[in-house]
Amino acid sequence: MAAYLFHLELPVFTDELASVVPVHRAHINNLFAEGRILSYSVSSHRNIIWCVINAEDEQEAMEMVLNFPLYQYFTEVTCHPLLFHNTLPASLPGISLN
Repeated sequence: MAAYLFHLELPVFTDELASVVPVHRAHINNLFAEGRILSYSVSSHRNIIWCVINAEDEQEAMEMVLNFPLYQYFTEVTCHPLLFHNTLPASLPGISLN
């Protein structure tokens, strides 16, 4: 599998767009659970999304983005194939002997 960084631009945040957010978040959470999305960030202005997708090839990664519930609102979609994607490992809580 390869990693692909997507830069997704959104228009001004409206009530219509906001109404799709809960369905979109559920979809993104499912992709996280499947290991298909490695990271997901939204700018503080709510106009840009960055996500790293784990896929066999760029076409598969793009098809995943095409299925995002917010896709119809994206004003620009840019894909950047990554050589690698490092993140901090999730740490486990310390063990208590009590």
